[in-house]
Order: sequence, then C-alpha cells, then structure tokens
Amino acid sequence: MRICYFISMRFHFPVFVVCFWLSACSDINSGWTVDGGGYMNLQLNGSEKLKLDISPDDGDVDLRVNKHFVLFLGKNDQGDRLQLMVYKPVLGLNTPQTNPNYTYLVLGNSVPAHIIDADSSYVKFDRKDSILWSADIRLIFNHCYGDDCDSTRTVVSGRMQYWVDPDDR
Repeated sequence: MRICYFISMRFHFPVFVVCFWLSACSDINSGWTVDGGGYMNLQLNGSEKLKLDISPDDGDVDLRVNKHFVLFLGKNDQGDRLQLMVYKPVLGLNTPQTNPNYTYLVLGNSVPAHIIDADSSYVKFDRKDSILWSADIRLIFNHCYGDDCDSTRTVVSGRMQYWVDPDDR
C-alpha cells in the first residue's frame, strides 16, 4: 500500500512542477517591450495624477522622406485622452504642434483643450530610435469642463514611453 502511494506521489509531483512552470512563464513574451505600445504618467497642475496607455496603433513614429512628424495618443477607460504631435523631432527640447487638431487634451467628457502657451510647452526626447521613444512632457492647455473652456491654465507634466511595434521596426 505504501509503495503504491509513493509511486503515485512520485508521478504527480513532476507533473505539478511542470504545470506550475508552464503557467508561470505563459506571459513571458508579452508586454510593451515585445508587443509595442506604452504609457504616459502625467500630473495635472502638479497634483492630480493621470495615467494614459498608448496602444501599439496609437503611436506613429515612422519618419521618412515625406513625413516629418511623430504622433502619440494616450487614453484611459475614464475617457481621458492626450494626443501629442511633434514636427521634426530631435533629442532634447521640442515644441509640440499647437494646432488643436493635432495636440489636444480631453478630460472625461469635456471638449478638447488646446495649447495656450507654446513658449512654455515642450516635449524633451531623451531617446528616439527604432525600439523606444521616451520623453519628459510639459504642456500648458486651456481649462475645459463640459462644453465650456476658459483661459485658466492646466499644466500637464510627466513622462512618456513608447515601444515601437516589432512589425513596424
């Protein structure tokens, strides 16, 4: 009786270990660094935190002869969105496009806010290559709530990282 129990335990333990190991490693080849995409960790007016995800399809970093801009769109489930366009990006300080069709901020269900202080707004890329784009962000938008906007400043600052989709490298 003890021998049968010992033999069955000897068989079950390796099966358990193999199953555990396979389940632990099931997502090892997923994530932004493998699949593309990224995030924006931001603060509004230095206090309220805002986390936005950039899906692999919402980052456009393909620079070529007739296309000189990069575009990123961060979104979350609450309806917040920040779209950011930079023309002819370089390492270091860049001025974002101020056209509200290209760079805008939507908080919840408000109308899109646009940049009102281009001289104090910047995107500072510290890496831009075929794998990763990363930058510090400081953007100054007008304040929009619901359907109304006023001239109150909303300062958005933080960090952005975007891993290029391997199919686009």
